[in-house]
Amino acid sequence: MSRRDWLIIGSDARFAKSADFLKQKGFSVLHDPRDCWDDRTDTLLLSEKPMRVVLPIHPPDGSPARGTLEKADRLFAGRLDAGWQEAVKLAGKVPRMYLEEERFIWENASLTAEGFLAGFYHSGAGPVAGRKWAVAGYGRVGKTTARLLRAMGADVSVLARSPAQTAEALTEGFRTTAFGGLDLADQGEILVNTIPAQWLDVPEAFSYSRIYDLASAPGCLKPGAVHEYYRLLPALPGRFFPDEAARVLSEALCRMDS
Repeated sequence: MSRRDWLIIGSDARFAKSADFLKQKGFSVLHDPRDCWDDRTDTLLLSEKPMRVVLPIHPPDGSPARGTLEKADRLFAGRLDAGWQEAVKLAGKVPRMYLEEERFIWENASLTAEGFLAGFYHSGAGPVAGRKWAVAGYGRVGKTTARLLRAMGADVSVLARSPAQTAEALTEGFRTTAFGGLDLADQGEILVNTIPAQWLDVPEAFSYSRIYDLASAPGCLKPGAVHEYYRLLPALPGRFFPDEAARVLSEALCRMDS
């Protein structure tokens, strides 16, 4: 029996559609629509022996049995926790991290920002224009979100994590403040967080009427902090633009595979 070209694991809609995109390119593809790795996954890998395995953005719950991950030639992943890093090391694999592929990062950031805006309008929270916004973090998602909000007529400030981010935001005309500096309450009515860390405490949280968190779980609120209008919004590209997000992901996988 010939080996499968790809095994794609993950429940995010973009993973199922990425499998379809790769099939259209002539590859033989299996898709396991779960976010876990268990005996069933081990059996699938041992029986099908796919040449390439793609893990979901966050490492799957569970881990491969010894001797199974070795059956794949190449491993693609978003993020790996300590357990998966050890499993990959024991299998002798060097993972190809698609969340570190520069073109994918920027294309995914654009879809994330547009997905947030679509979700904001759909929620009935009102218009963007004319309101004060604060964007925490000035990486790819933060930059794209701040620029999009300003283009829609918002009054946007940036909470920057480093002098380099502060300088870049300033040169683009945004008001800025560094963490631990000015009162966060002066920076905006609505907060959009893009920082993957629990940095926001209760007093600062209640300075905002609404908080939208585009980072991964557990989000930006410190343990024990609560806000009535806090919303954690992960995986926006797959939720709002699954076809385009799948195209972006499948093309990144193919670039990294070459």
